[in-house]
Amino acid sequence: MVLSMLLFGGATLHYFALALTIGILFGIYSSVFVAAAIAMWLGIKREDLIKAPARKEGDPKDPNAGATV
Repeated sequence: MVLSMLLFGGATLHYFALALTIGILFGIYSSVFVAAAIAMWLGIKREDLIKAPARKEGDPKDPNAGATV
């Protein structure tokens, strides 16, 4: 939306849309690097983010066996 305002908004909206675009880009850039630094500081690994396989326990005839919520 902001890019369309920047391109098609005319002279009236140009600088406002430019400021919003720059703010969005810097916000995305800082969020990515801050989140990565916090994840490294917490010691989170890729394996921690992958869903573990469902455990199969209980009655094999149970239609809800192995269901996760």
